[in-house]
Amino acid sequence: MIQAITIDFWNTIVDSRNGERRRAARNQAMAEVFNRVGRPWDEQQVAAAFEHSYETFERHWHGEQRTMRAAESLDVIWRFLGIEVPEDAHARMITQIEDSILEGMPGLLPGCAEALAELAARVPLVLISDTAFSPGRVLRRVLEQHDIAGFFRDMVFSDETGVSKPHPMMFERALAAAGASAGQAVHIGDIERTDIAGARAMGMRSILFRGDESGRYHHENTEDRTAADAVAQDWHEVRDILVDWGVS
Repeated sequence: MIQAITIDFWNTIVDSRNGERRRAARNQAMAEVFNRVGRPWDEQQVAAAFEHSYETFERHWHGEQRTMRAAESLDVIWRFLGIEVPEDAHARMITQIEDSILEGMPGLLPGCAEALAELAARVPLVLISDTAFSPGRVLRRVLEQHDIAGFFRDMVFSDETGVSKPHPMMFERALAAAGASAGQAVHIGDIERTDIAGARAMGMRSILFRGDESGRYHHENTEDRTAADAVAQDWHEVRDILVDWGVS
């Protein structure tokens, strides 16, 4: 019988909509820094700097099983641009970058809120999320604004643990919060390398979520190449799978 469910955040609970708004908020904050240091604004160069920071982020994420915080990513950006930023401007920029998601809120995936409400009434739910620019403190606010934060017994974020999925600590923290063993738990997520591999290594069952085609890694994680125990195309399928597995 299943006694706990752990769930990924991006492209499992929320989608990737409003990315342009998030980028606009970050560019506005960057323009303030450029003005502060007396450098002419160059949007193309800034875009290249952010892309370089994403590539650096992914090297750490893949190679070290940790996610860079906004402060680290900004250091990468400053070096790429070759500018020295005053400490107070750097600190302000960190907050603006972290909070940019609130200017361009991702949306809940269809059926998610209803499924979470139903599942939370049956077993403990714990969120497990790798973070990037926006840390756990901000992602909690996203869930609160969507009125689903209360469905989770706990939330585990990579910026707070110091490691990222598939590192076992992420899953161990979640299982401890749920009071369940790995053999009694299921993890739901959209990325094979982090969600499915991490859960499988722990001895948990897993569901590969394929319900958000906007996901950055959607094309990499296909149902014909997964080690997951099941594949779901939407939250209605997730619910049906879990009922078949003994969530009651």
